[in-house]
Amino acid sequence: MTIKTVKVYAKNFYFCLPMHFVPINYSDPGFNPVHTADFQLMVILSQDTFSYAVRHPATQRLVSVSTDNPLTELFELQNNLGLLTSSYQKVVVAVETPSFCLVPNAIFTPDNLLDFAAFLSVKEADVILTDEIENGQNKVIFTFDEGLVQKLAAHFNTTKIEFAPKSWIKTVIQAELPGQNLYLMIEKDQLQVLYPERKNVRFYNQFSCSSIDELVYYTALVAEQLKLKPQETALIICGRAEAGDEQVLRLRQFFKEASLFNTPAFKQRNNLQQHQVVNFLGLI
Repeated sequence: MTIKTVKVYAKNFYFCLPMHFVPINYSDPGFNPVHTADFQLMVILSQDTFSYAVRHPATQRLVSVSTDNPLTELFELQNNLGLLTSSYQKVVVAVETPSFCLVPNAIFTPDNLLDFAAFLSVKEADVILTDEIENGQNKVIFTFDEGLVQKLAAHFNTTKIEFAPKSWIKTVIQAELPGQNLYLMIEKDQLQVLYPERKNVRFYNQFSCSSIDELVYYTALVAEQLKLKPQETALIICGRAEAGDEQVLRLRQFFKEASLFNTPAFKQRNNLQQHQVVNFLGLI
């Protein structure tokens, strides 16, 4: 089946099958939230929700993970006695935003920042931020709500706001999995697609995606743009997916394989799966 056929078929499904996601709420039985000074806290925000994870730096194991919490709860007073305001060895705050562009380090300078920012969708209340895509040789320019950035800086005592997708991009590139692979990050209402080449980012983009039909369509569209033959291309999936999920089974109909991301370096030894928490693994 050619890519062109996939595109037409995917956009003409009679039923639009939604993608369902269950939030992660995990705490290691041996973790005492009263004693956090030797741990690292990672917080990821979108416009409406936030997720966080606590990691032990020596073992690299996640001891607490909570996803898809209402953003209104982040700054509420009762959290002053909770995990989010405890003392940590290190705190990392990252944001997810659809307004971004990747620029090769070779052509980026602080002087031309505003030239590249002209390609972004900048609202009046937004601030322009920058970050590095490690192992990807790229600077990322992105925007986020300035009021939220200021509240985050005050709440977590940090002046650095990071670009959240860099975590799984870094982790995937470092894994160096063999074969011709297209990497998907499947989340609620969003699909991210990454195609690394020679330890660099050849393609990365985000798509608004809330159904399996759209998931198949945008994946096929990217493969076509990159001139990747479906029968020779494996999909490696991160995010909220399981091996037997409908979205994974549907993708397998059009590509060589669709499997969940996993590397031997991940030594969690509990119910957390690497593909589901990869958005935290590369932040520190």
